[in-house]
Amino acid sequence: MYVSRLTFATQPGRTHEAEEKLTALRDLVAAAGGRRPRVLRSHFASLGAPDLVFEQEAPDLAALEAEIGAVTSDPRFQALSRDISGLLAATSKREVYQVID
Repeated sequence: MYVSRLTFATQPGRTHEAEEKLTALRDLVAAAGGRRPRVLRSHFASLGAPDLVFEQEAPDLAALEAEIGAVTSDPRFQALSRDISGLLAATSKREVYQVID
């Protein structure tokens, strides 16, 4: 099992708006077969830590890649991506973790 995380550092005062956009992304990922897509919002974090995290699970890397391809080819994703980009202080980062336990 793998967990994919996209982290987002938002511009001051724009976190709630970005959260709403990521919730729409969550729905697109779920429709593409993504497992347990969710949006996490930071309330206590170290300086420089991301404000929002988009997370989903995948049984293997091939499934994750297929889900990402299905979502990114959707015109709704492309519009969301443009909207989200305008709310960020820095480019989002992706991390993929293998679940050990």
